[in-house]
Parts: sequence; structure tokens; C-alpha cells
Amino acid sequence: MRNTILTFSLLLILLVSCRKEKFSSESNWLAPVLKTELTLGDLIPDSLSQLNADNAIDLVYEAEYGVASLEDILVIPDRIENIEVTLSSLVLDDRTFTDTLTLLELYPASILAHGTMAFLPAQDITTNEGTKIDVSEEFFSTATFIEGFIDITISNDLPVEAEIMEFELINDDADMDIIVSGVFNNLAPNTTQSKSYSLAGLTVNGKMELRVKRVKTLASPGLVLVNVYDGLRTTFGIRGLKPSVATAIFPAQNLVEREDETKYDFGGAKLTKVKVREGDILMKVESSIEEAIILDYKIPNSSNPDKTGIIERVWTIPAAAPGEIVYVEERFPIDGFEILMYGKDNTELPTYNHIYNQLIARIEYSGIERTLSLNDKIKIEFGLIDLKPELVIGDPGYHELSLQDTLPLDIFKKIGGSLNLEDAQMNIDFYNSFGIEAELTVEDIIGVNTRKPKEVKLISTDLASPIFLGKAINGTSYTNYEEHIVLDKTNSNLKQFLENMPDEIHPKLGVKIRHRGTVNQSDFAFYFSELIANLKIQVPLNIGMDSLTISSIEAIDIFKNEDIEKITAAKLFVRVDNDFPISGELELEFLDEDGNLLTKAFKGVNNIMAPAEVDGLTGKSVFPAESELVAELSKDEMVLLQNSSKVRVIARFDTKDAQRFQMFADYRIGIQISTEIVYENKL
Repeated sequence: MRNTILTFSLLLILLVSCRKEKFSSESNWLAPVLKTELTLGDLIPDSLSQLNADNAIDLVYEAEYGVASLEDILVIPDRIENIEVTLSSLVLDDRTFTDTLTLLELYPASILAHGTMAFLPAQDITTNEGTKIDVSEEFFSTATFIEGFIDITISNDLPVEAEIMEFELINDDADMDIIVSGVFNNLAPNTTQSKSYSLAGLTVNGKMELRVKRVKTLASPGLVLVNVYDGLRTTFGIRGLKPSVATAIFPAQNLVEREDETKYDFGGAKLTKVKVREGDILMKVESSIEEAIILDYKIPNSSNPDKTGIIERVWTIPAAAPGEIVYVEERFPIDGFEILMYGKDNTELPTYNHIYNQLIARIEYSGIERTLSLNDKIKIEFGLIDLKPELVIGDPGYHELSLQDTLPLDIFKKIGGSLNLEDAQMNIDFYNSFGIEAELTVEDIIGVNTRKPKEVKLISTDLASPIFLGKAINGTSYTNYEEHIVLDKTNSNLKQFLENMPDEIHPKLGVKIRHRGTVNQSDFAFYFSELIANLKIQVPLNIGMDSLTISSIEAIDIFKNEDIEKITAAKLFVRVDNDFPISGELELEFLDEDGNLLTKAFKGVNNIMAPAEVDGLTGKSVFPAESELVAELSKDEMVLLQNSSKVRVIARFDTKDAQRFQMFADYRIGIQISTEIVYENKL
């Protein structure tokens, strides 16, 4: 029993006197992060490179500058004519009407002697009775005139003299207004007298009454043949009627007959012919006239090789409802038509810049009675608009142009540092497809590196003198006039110009058009004509480098699910396979979502890539050189990498002693990035 108690006591003391100890261990983890490669394609897009037969690469660039089309130097302005026609230019037809006051009406008893030889006594008759005359269908229902005449002719068909005939013509309405009145005297048998009366300011109805207020005849000198149906024959004739308002059936007539030679101003050019590539006739009409209007527009001196006839267009403007205005606007295309610009007749000067055109506005007989007034009018806007020529012929005139621009040059856009070129070539090809002589002066070609910034002017004796460009030839085939200049390091500073790595070219060209005159106004230009300087640059990538940089940005996911506090150490391992025969530096720049720099991996230390071995015969690398680069990461750097979403991979090359290397299309830098993480495990 004592032994049992002692043993229990010793165990109790042991348990009470002992404390718990912590045990720890470490574990290493390797994880791939990114596999990518850098190539010359990261520097130079395919569109700016040329692959030679041996896979060597040339940088290439091409741009055009100058007068790119006929529209750059010649614009045909819109020419719109405006006219307004009112009722004062309308007319009513000249008409006549005849009425007879018979012997039976004058002397009813004469019926007893009708057809016999008899003696007729003198008559002196006074009356207010008249003869109704209705000419509303032949003349008009009613009209008020600003001009016009009524001619009244009395023919004496009686066998006795009419000594006095007094009359008045009145409107047959409630007002009974007198239109005209007068007296005819001493009309011998079988004679005629006429008198004219103005209708200006008068309102005349189509229904009238002729009142013969007094008729006095002499007795017959003896026996005469009596015909009771003969008498005093009255003929009414209306002429020169210009109404201020009228209700009538209007006859067919022209409201406008317009011939015109529209003059165009082409800024000194004198054109004799234009072929239209596209363009329209515009016709805009406002009409309050209660009759349909026919508009006929034509350009007589025009033709179309693919069609018969001239430029002509007929529009019908509907009749306006009473008190309303009709609006019509139409465009009529004249694509493909040729227009002679000498005006109406090429025998009269000037024989250029004039288009002869005709416009007729007319109404046609409709048989419908309309009411028209002086306030009714038609406004017409018409002309040629939006003309774009396919061909012009004539004298373009003397012009001096200064052409300057900024041309982007992208072949050096992604290249940092400096270049040392072995050689380069620039072809400047001048093309003149105008049928016009020109003289071109290259005033400046300046390369601008906006990143430094620095400018270098291209200098060559071949560009010092004006360049004459003769006419294109439009014969059985169309032939441009061409001049070509080739620049390289032997005749220019092109090498230094390009070693500045410009990202912009600023050309300035002076152009003199038709500086030596023209013959017979025979110069020509098509819509596709150009006066172009084509710049073509070719740079063999046999280069020396000073901090030449190739870079690429890749998405990355690193340490995203890691507890940085449990990491005791971390390293970045970068395996590099370098095809380039040049040693270089590699840098990794970690960026946030917005592209802001968070940290760098190597910071310029322990980041050298070994160069590939070069075949002495071909000058090309044989196989890539392998390098392994290691970067130690602190906890702060691990946190920054954890917050990054992109990495910029940068390879930077330098050559020594002005040594140059030929670049080949299959050169690349293979890059594999991985991490080694050491965790502390606590138990």
C-alpha cells in the first residue's frame, strides 16, 4: 500500500512540474508562374517588316503625300438660280364675238316687204333694252385687267345709212357696271367702222349685255331689196389681256422662257469641258397657282456616251388648292454626262467656264376653269449641285501649292535606346497622273523623334533642285509621268536621319501647277489623277545597339492564395533561352490593373542573359544560350507581387565597339518564370 501511494505521488509531481514545448518544420514549394517569349515581332509588326530569302529581316515603311485627287485642286461650286413668276406674266387668249341688230328688230313692219324691192323709211329709235351676251365659256367667267383692249367693229349690212348708233356694254349682274360705251356715226351701207377701248382697271364678266341706246337711220333713196335678217353687225374682239385676277379656262402658255449662260469661277482655271462622275440638277418649287405647272430644264450642249439625248428633265408641279401652296423638291442625277463649257456658241468669246441652259415653265390647256390672281406666284430654284468631275479639259491656270503634313512612322515605335545602322535606303518616287505639267520642290523632309525630342533634317544634293514632272499621256493606255530618286548613306544623311529613330516625318513640298503655260486649253485631269511623292524606306536589320529594348506585357497570377506571413523565404527563378547573338539584361516589372509600376524583380542586378553562339559563315546564331536568373524576394515585395495583375518583360541589348549584328526572323527569347516558396509549419 505504501508503495502504491508513493508511486502515485511521484507521477503527480512529474505532471505538475512539466510545461508544453512547440515543434516546428519548413517545407519548400516550386510553382510555375509564366511561360512566354519575346521576338522581333514585339518590336516590329509584320506590316512594317520584310523577310528576305535567308530569313533576315528588313524594316520597311511606305507613305504617300501630295495632291491625292482632282478634288484637292478643283471644286465645282453649286450654282443655284432663283426666279419668281406672278400672274402678270399670264395671258388670256385673244378672242372675238359677233352679234347682229337686225332690220326686223329695228323696224318690225319690214317683215311685210321681206324679199321684195321696197322703200324703207327713216328710223330713230331710243331704248334701254339690250342683248344678252354670254362668253363665259369662250372668254372667261370674270376678270379684272391690268392691261387689255376691247375692239368694237360695226358693219352696216343694211341698204340704208346708219347716221347714229349709240351703245354701251355692261356687266350682266346686280351692279350693271358699264364696261365701255360709245357712238358710231354715218355708216354708209356695206361699210365698217372700228373703235378700241382700254380695259385697264376694269372688271369684266363673261356674261354681259349690249345695249343699243339709240339708232338713227336715213330713209332709203329709192326702192331697195329688203332682207329683214340683215342689220348692224357688231364684232367684239378682246386682245392683249393681262389680268390681275381671272376665273377662266386658261390656254396653254409659257410662264417663263429663260435662256442663260451660267458662269462658273474655278479659281483661275478655264475649263472647256467637264464630264460628270456624279452630280444632280436641283429643282425646288413653291406654287400657289391653281393650275398644273410644267417645268422643262435642259442643257443643250451636253451628251452622254452611254445614252442618247442631252441633259433634260421635265417636272410637273400639281395645281394648288385655293389658298394653299404646293412645295416640290427633286434632284435629278446627271452622272456620266459631258458638258461643253463654251456657253451657247463656241464662236463667241469667252469659250470657257459657261454652261448654256434653258428653263421653260408653262401651263397646258386643261379644260378646267381656274381662278388665278396677281398674288398667285411660283418660285423656282434650280441649278447644278454636288458636281464631282470624272474628267476636266481646259487650262487649269497657274497655281502654287504648299503641301505639308505629319506622317506617322511606326517602324521605331517600340524600339527604345539607340541604333547604329549599317545602311538604309529611301526611294522617293514622284508620280504625275494629271495631264498638266508641274514643278515640285522638296523644301523639307524632317524626321522627328517626339520621345527625346529631337529633329533631323534629311539632306541630299539630289533634293536640292526643282523636279520637273511632265504630263500624263492619255492615249491607247494611260501612262503616268514618273521621276525616281534613291537616297542612301553615299548621297545623303539618311543613316543619321533614321538613327534618330523618328516616329514622325514632316514633309513640306512646294508645287507649281502649269508653270510653263498650256497650249489650246488642252490640259486635262481625271478624278483619279494624283501628284504624289511616294516615300519608301528600307532598313536592313544589320545593326548595333545601345540599350535596344524589346518588351511585352503579360497577365500574371502570383501569390494570390498565399498567406504571406507563413512564408519564410521566396525566390523568383527565370530560365532564359536567348537566340540573339548579343548578351543582354532582363527585367521583370510588376504592374497593377491600371498599368502602374509596383516593383521590379532584379533592379539591374544578377540579370544578364548570355549571348547565343554565332556561325562564322552565316552570321546567324546556331542554338540558344541558356541562362538562369534568380531574384530573392522580401515579404514587402511578395505583397506587391500578390497585388500585381500584369508583368512587363523587358530585354535590353547593348553591342560593344560599334559591332553590328544581322537580325533574323526566328530570333526569340524564351522565358519561363517560376517561384520557390519556403513555408514554416508550426505544430
